[in-house]
Amino acid sequence: MTNYFSALVLTALIGGTACADDQSSPAAQPAAAKPAAKPAAAAPATKSAPAPAAGTPAHYVQAAGSSLGFTFEQAGAQTNGAFKQFATTLDYDANNLAASRLDVKVQIGSLDTKDQDRDSTLASAELFDTQKYPTATYTASSLAQGAHGVEAVGKLTIRNVTKELRVPLTIKPAGAGLELSGTVTIKRLDFGVGQGEWQSTDSVGNAVKLTYKVVLSKAAG
Repeated sequence: MTNYFSALVLTALIGGTACADDQSSPAAQPAAAKPAAKPAAAAPATKSAPAPAAGTPAHYVQAAGSSLGFTFEQAGAQTNGAFKQFATTLDYDANNLAASRLDVKVQIGSLDTKDQDRDSTLASAELFDTQKYPTATYTASSLAQGAHGVEAVGKLTIRNVTKELRVPLTIKPAGAGLELSGTVTIKRLDFGVGQGEWQSTDSVGNAVKLTYKVVLSKAAG
């Protein structure tokens, strides 16, 4: 009996030692983590497409039904007149005003105030001097957007005197062409229209208002 009990104790001790040896063995090492994947390269920036080039302005010429009038003060009363002969050309692109152009040529001798004596006086050397300076011209090398709409940016020449002048224009479709209209005021003495006694503004005012309505047809080609 004593030998059997001793055998059991010996067996238990051997088993406990084995369990202790198992628990002291090092734990398994975890597998090394895989390196994180590199982020995808950013796609190259796409260049924006260049803005389309502005087109060539269309060319227009004056047609029938056009008028160029003027108004001034004489002896305290308003006097109206018109130039019967003038020619206008317009190169126009509403989307490219800087490339647009306006040219006007006026035959001063064609003035008409419905009074022959007054017309002769206006054409004399002391005023327009139509014998020496038969034409007046306005040339605008571009149009621009002004405070109240489109304006021609150009120069007016009368009696061989040239001054810069911005001319307001209302431009609208008219049939297959265009109509431009507006008013602008100039000072006659700035251009030498008034020599000798006519330099005085007592009888004839200095301000002259020009009123225009020009019908334009599109040139062929």
